[in-house]
Amino acid sequence: MNEVKTCAWQVGIIVYIGVCLIALSSIAWADGHLQIKEKEQKLVLKGKISEALGEYDEHLKGAVEYLVCGRNGKEYESIIVVEATGKEIYDALEKLGVKIGTPPGYDEEKDEPTPPIGTEFLIYAEWKDGDATKKVRAEELIFNVKTQKTMSHVAWVYSGSRIVADLDSDDEDAMMPQAFMSNDIVALKRFDASALFQNPLPESEEENIYKKNAALMPKLGTPVTLTIEVNRKMQLYVLITGKVQGVGFRNFTQLNARQLGVKGYAKNLPNGKVEVVAEGDKAQLDALIALLEKGPRYASVDSLEVDERPFTGEYETFGIRY
Repeated sequence: MNEVKTCAWQVGIIVYIGVCLIALSSIAWADGHLQIKEKEQKLVLKGKISEALGEYDEHLKGAVEYLVCGRNGKEYESIIVVEATGKEIYDALEKLGVKIGTPPGYDEEKDEPTPPIGTEFLIYAEWKDGDATKKVRAEELIFNVKTQKTMSHVAWVYSGSRIVADLDSDDEDAMMPQAFMSNDIVALKRFDASALFQNPLPESEEENIYKKNAALMPKLGTPVTLTIEVNRKMQLYVLITGKVQGVGFRNFTQLNARQLGVKGYAKNLPNGKVEVVAEGDKAQLDALIALLEKGPRYASVDSLEVDERPFTGEYETFGIRY
């Protein structure tokens, strides 16, 4: 009997350890200002809308150079300041298994700049707006002066920052990413090699093209939660409820899905709902979901139920099923 009790106790301990390990795999490291969520392939960071933004507007004329910087970085020309350092974010991405890319540089033979290369990421900003919570793609906090619209949604490129001499090291040959010193995290310029992430849009090469989006941005100093997520491939299973049959919803879905490069199908269900299975990267699927929430002209969408599933790669195009 004692042996049985001992065995049961040991099994209980093993189960407990297993549960703890599963929890740790979801948030592998968290010290309050940075969380690593390995399963979802994303980082969650605490920050705030930069209180120094606009400090030098007489000189900068409202132009911003960074979406995100760390404390003691270029806070006066950044939208969001996070508590994590450049090194902490770099190390956290390494823990996620993200490979370091290639920072922007210059091709001497072709006599032209070379764009950054690396894993693509999506960035979201979230804050309290009264009793409600506001969550947007971080690009929406940026205003494009030339187009007079908010900045287009992009997949930010993780290049890992250019490598420079480590001036604080006793080893005169020691090198490190420049972002460790500058705390430049997300650059709005395509060829800003100091930052960990770069904006891939060619428009960013123009001077002073971006300003804060005053129509959306909360007041300076507002606490913000920043999510930086790998633009990974996935499948979404979507059920759309409302006036969505007999109004061209499936054709609307097919047209937009194909334009976005999404594969899968749309199907009318006997209960009046429309079923959509869509596969692509997260940026493509985010764009499709935004369109499905509105629907075609004569539709009236009441709700969307969205279930994230593993990517299968089984679809060759986006079709309509009957």
